[in-house]
Amino acid sequence: MEEGILLYNEVKANDFSVHGDPNKYLENILGERFKEYRIRWNSAGRLEKVYDFPLFLVFEPMWKCNLTCIMCCHSNPQNSSMEYDSRMPWDMYEKIMKEAEEHNCPSLTIGGHCEPLLDTRLSEMVALAKKSDFVDIMINTNATLLIEKVSKKLIENGLTRLRIGFDGVKAETYERIRVGAKFEEVKNNILNFIKLRKKLNSKLPIVRISCVHLSTNDLEINDFIKYWTPIVEYVSIQRYRPHEITKEHNSNKLETGGNVIRTLQCSEPWERLYIRGNGDVHICCQPIYGPKLGNLKDYSLYEMWHSEAANNLRNAIKELDWDRVPTCKECMIQYVR
Repeated sequence: MEEGILLYNEVKANDFSVHGDPNKYLENILGERFKEYRIRWNSAGRLEKVYDFPLFLVFEPMWKCNLTCIMCCHSNPQNSSMEYDSRMPWDMYEKIMKEAEEHNCPSLTIGGHCEPLLDTRLSEMVALAKKSDFVDIMINTNATLLIEKVSKKLIENGLTRLRIGFDGVKAETYERIRVGAKFEEVKNNILNFIKLRKKLNSKLPIVRISCVHLSTNDLEINDFIKYWTPIVEYVSIQRYRPHEITKEHNSNKLETGGNVIRTLQCSEPWERLYIRGNGDVHICCQPIYGPKLGNLKDYSLYEMWHSEAANNLRNAIKELDWDRVPTCKECMIQYVR
């Protein structure tokens, strides 16, 4: 493996980069404010402090995707309870941006359980986040709709990170996992984005290509890393975690074990809130696991962040008392083979 590329050892996720740590790379581009934000992020990751406001907002502007990937909630009918019809009202997004700016919130991502490029307002959402003084602005996409016109707007409007899910080296493997996508089309979208960014003389957004490690693509992981690492800023190999709470898992996916990792302390309730298009707010990266704190129609993000439910969750995690938070216990089980 080339010098400077980190080694892969199956945990939650592993990153590979010819630039070293992508956050250090971004720090060199964005400066002191980004550096200070990452110091706070690392402190939160060690559960040292509950900051005045979340450091990271995860936006799911609507419940919609144009693919039915085998590892995703959109391919599982058991997740019908998670669905809702409408996309996030623009005035709700504006209200969130105003509150976040008042509390100096540094980072956000747009994606969640949706394909954000389906939302025609995406580039405007990125622009408003930039105007609201976010320093780290990301989107998570399958890149099927990443055409030149869209790419240009995202680059010009201030996107910091473009995070793309792309789960195979061979067309057959990729299309078996990413049901509804065409391998060559999406691959060309990604490569053309890199070319356009260079043409526009921009270092941002940096690009991450991620692959969920499944039994379907198990034999292609090393080739995936080898192909993409010289092209994008970093490659991420992620461990599969079900989007549903169930004892049975699809045979196409990696199996999990049944023991709670007692020594694992999840840091996400110290870092983020997950905001759904219907206004529901969860304190996790997954609404199926993270407790719902309330709805934006009734409470501010600040109120939910400091709510009794949020504080009780943090206390349970610090005390490793997973029985107090059954959905979190299920999440911990997913990390054991």
